[in-house]
Amino acid sequence: MKKNIPFHIILSITFFFIFSISACRVCSAFWIWTPKSNTAVNPKFAAKDTPDEQFEWAMRFFKNKEFQRSADEFIRLTRHYRDSDLAPEAQYYAGRSFEELGKYYFAYENYQKTVDSYPYTRRLEEIIEREYNIANILQTKETPKLMDLELNVSLDRAVTIYKKIIENSTFGKYADKSLYRMAECYRRMRNYNKAVDAYDRLVTDHPNSELVSEARYQLAYTMYEASLDPDYDQEGTEEALKKFERISKTTPVPAIAEEAEKAIGVLRGRKAQSLLKVAAFYEKQGRYGSALVYYRDVLARFPETDAAGEAEERAGKLEKRSRK
Repeated sequence: MKKNIPFHIILSITFFFIFSISACRVCSAFWIWTPKSNTAVNPKFAAKDTPDEQFEWAMRFFKNKEFQRSADEFIRLTRHYRDSDLAPEAQYYAGRSFEELGKYYFAYENYQKTVDSYPYTRRLEEIIEREYNIANILQTKETPKLMDLELNVSLDRAVTIYKKIIENSTFGKYADKSLYRMAECYRRMRNYNKAVDAYDRLVTDHPNSELVSEARYQLAYTMYEASLDPDYDQEGTEEALKKFERISKTTPVPAIAEEAEKAIGVLRGRKAQSLLKVAAFYEKQGRYGSALVYYRDVLARFPETDAAGEAEERAGKLEKRSRK
């Protein structure tokens, strides 16, 4: 007995075959088998036959301000024709394309790849300048905060770029500026030791830089900032105090001298408080002679501070106690 096939099944099969044929036609239109590579290649994503053609093709998108497409096409040239004379230019223009898109870290990576892969590129000085400008953008970018501490993605990236600029050209036009900016990033991240190292390196390696005087001041100020951080090692307070005293006496800039004097006042007060705590500790331990030494030290070295009044009072009581 012959069974009739339901109409909806026949319809479904018909549509399936029509779709399959259409899909094959689409595939044949976009994918071509190449015996050379023994693979199927989509012409849309294939490089042109010569590096010159590929470069002109990529540059057409760049000039038309289709920067994402131009970046893709310039990168395609560097992958297919990496030994071509046009490869360094293509790598550079990939960076330019990303910079135009506002994708600054991608731009930096492509600029730096130009330097790393083609160290004799004629674009070296321009690339260093562009990297410096990108780092400045990242440094000044407003960053989110968590519990009053800046989240460091942009600052970390800025530091990475500044370091690379210095590596690219240790004593070049932007080396001292990069050290200074890098130190600022570290300060914002509260990485005071690295900030101090960067300022110190600027002063040591670039003694003729116009930034030296400011770097000396900021070095001392960073030590001062560190001394205000309760979680930071307080041994730097004494060193910061010495540096500010030196700056106060030698700087020709009145504003810097005034700021240095303010910092000196705060640091002297903190140092006096530190000695006061040591004296109080010895007093609690019953070591009155040692406590008296520290109270007298506060009075002798920091008589203008608030701590001096308390030291005088405690020292007077201990002296009476010793006479009994």
